[in-house]
Amino acid sequence: MGLFIQLAVRNVQRYAKSSILNGIGISLCTIVILLIFAISEGIETQIVSRNIKFETGALSIDFEKKTTSMQHQAEGDSLFQKILILLNNNEDIQNYAFRIYPSNSLLYFGENSQRINLIGISENENSLINEILKITEGSSELQKDEKTILISSGLSELLNLKKNDPCNLMVQSPDGAINLDNFEVTGIFRYTSQMNKFTVYLNYDQAKELYYCNLPSKIIITLNQLDKANQVKQDLADQLKCQCPEEGKEAQCNGYRISSYKDHSGMAKTLSGINKQGMSSIALFLILISFVGIWSMQTENINERKPEIGSLLSFGFPRSSIKKIFFYESMMISMLFFIGGIFIVLISLFLIHNQNGIYLGDSASFAFGSAIVNPILSVKDVFISFIIVLAYPLLATVISLNSINNANIIHILKN
Repeated sequence: MGLFIQLAVRNVQRYAKSSILNGIGISLCTIVILLIFAISEGIETQIVSRNIKFETGALSIDFEKKTTSMQHQAEGDSLFQKILILLNNNEDIQNYAFRIYPSNSLLYFGENSQRINLIGISENENSLINEILKITEGSSELQKDEKTILISSGLSELLNLKKNDPCNLMVQSPDGAINLDNFEVTGIFRYTSQMNKFTVYLNYDQAKELYYCNLPSKIIITLNQLDKANQVKQDLADQLKCQCPEEGKEAQCNGYRISSYKDHSGMAKTLSGINKQGMSSIALFLILISFVGIWSMQTENINERKPEIGSLLSFGFPRSSIKKIFFYESMMISMLFFIGGIFIVLISLFLIHNQNGIYLGDSASFAFGSAIVNPILSVKDVFISFIIVLAYPLLATVISLNSINNANIIHILKN
């Protein structure tokens, strides 16, 4: 084996041009694969982060319509105060916010109307709205003493509704009554999906008054440590004497339910799955292109070295031993230039993080949680990339060496 390695080292040095060309191809493939994996991991992290931050919270308490009804005000007030005491006394809970989600809502402007997804948010979430959404006109500030709403650019175009225009919101209360009130458009955000095209935001207190409910539809809870979500959910369920929840399922209580972000990760998983599949497809395509390039260069390299191969065969070297020499050459080049590729990727990621991430465009903000993505490189991804980069040049070498399997020495020497 020592002799074969020595011959492989000598050949890498002697045929420096072909070795460098193969190595550059391997390095480029390494760089692209690792960057794709890092961007994919960064996007997945932001999808989950956005889902937790804006949609589900680390934990959430969802009240049923009957519980929020004014007809059950005394029982609702008692339950609400009990829950707030538990939330305020739990050291694992950082903060919480109230939301209103009327089930049936319509927006009227002039002679036009549109069914909407109305969301009432607390004032302390105004900064979160500004962070998640791209505001194209006006302001995202929704104050409790102002009857203002924030609408999407899609809804604005559909109804020809502009900033500062007056409009009417109609909702059905938990008791079934129809309530109508006047509001003014304070701002317009850029919609990036059918999922938020018909979403309208207004202040929590204004929403509560319009919806005519006693309790919020949901309490969004932020934890100091996200990994304690299931433990805190279990503790709250025990303290409130709810049905003991199974792993990954909501805790069912009398008139409400308690859930963690893991219980509502369907959309995040869907987006994350699409992201992974898309990135994996790109990586596979680039690997195939790189493989063809490496195979072509390796075939040319072997054809140029056929006189040397014929000489070794004439000296009594077995064909399997000659193949080993080429395998060692391939492995040396792969490992050397893989290390070079990693070094370039690490420098690139350092520079990207110093520039606060990669700008993917405003349309990425809704799907990924931000128009800026910070790539994250994991040890697992480096290991997978190493296996890929080591394996496919070896495969290209095996295929290229098929030409000497049955060829006789004279034929090889003549070529």
